[in-house]
Amino acid sequence: MNITPDETTVLLIAAKGEPMMPIGRWAEPTKALIAKGLLVARGHPGDPTGHFNNYITPAGMAAAEDLDKQEDQALADVINLSRGVTHAQNKAAASAEQIAVQLVDLAELSSKTIGDAKIEALRNWARVILERALEMMK
Repeated sequence: MNITPDETTVLLIAAKGEPMMPIGRWAEPTKALIAKGLLVARGHPGDPTGHFNNYITPAGMAAAEDLDKQEDQALADVINLSRGVTHAQNKAAASAEQIAVQLVDLAELSSKTIGDAKIEALRNWARVILERALEMMK
């Protein structure tokens, strides 16, 4: 069954036991849910037609439970995706740190061996490593 976001809001409010009145923003979604059999008018002495007293039906309660499950699953999916991204970021940061340490070691070794300034040795090796990495990616 196709349920709009506003219908979802009305249905979830009704699932908490609250009667729904089809007024203002909630008029159309309430009427649509009545037409779908998810809400039903319940009359009383002050409103014999029940027009302003709409309650959730058993079918509406089942639909609300399904919506809750879908929202829970969507939230779980977002959390899992976020965890995956965070894990990848942490792994990438650790790899970058390792590479930086190795570059410093390489620059110091090169500087001692060739006599270049450490910063110059670092730039030269970084260029060589970048070119090699680009070749490997092809």
